[in-house]
Amino acid sequence: MHLYNRAIELLVILALIIIPSANTPSALETGATPIQSIFMIKQLIPQTQTIGLMWNQYETKTSELLPKIERASVSNGVKVVVEDVESLKDISQEFRELKDKYHVQVIWIIENNDPISSDVAREFLIKNSIVNGIALFAPSTDWVSAGACASLLSDGSNVKLYVNRKTITALRIIVPDKYLEDTKFVATN
Repeated sequence: MHLYNRAIELLVILALIIIPSANTPSALETGATPIQSIFMIKQLIPQTQTIGLMWNQYETKTSELLPKIERASVSNGVKVVVEDVESLKDISQEFRELKDKYHVQVIWIIENNDPISSDVAREFLIKNSIVNGIALFAPSTDWVSAGACASLLSDGSNVKLYVNRKTITALRIIVPDKYLEDTKFVATN
């Protein structure tokens, strides 16, 4: 009964998240480094043991990123499982694999490229992450405004955390006080 009530609560919150916010910033897509991103994931969700990374290996500079991700995961004590998404039909299958086979606590989307950047893929990932209690870390503020948990972005000199207040509330994530000054809450209406 407790799981049923929790599922209903998440669905109600999900319905509220889909409503766009009047205070939504324009899309910002300058990603933080892998070490910054994984460090922040661990700060927000300390119990994280496994992060599922979804990307299209033909659209992402995987040869440059993979060694950085591996070093960042080791230094933060997490395992990163990479799933390649080459087409829209791969999204649901790779999501289920991350959830059921690897039991990820976080799904991390590094770049906003095809097919992951499509509206259908983004909506699927956001909805299913929330319903399954998985935090979705996104590549841009547009994703956070649409309901993704958070995005860590850099303007070159500063790193800022963008957080969807409704989503982190649904997932029972609390932004530590020491990061509040550099956190922008979006989609709060």
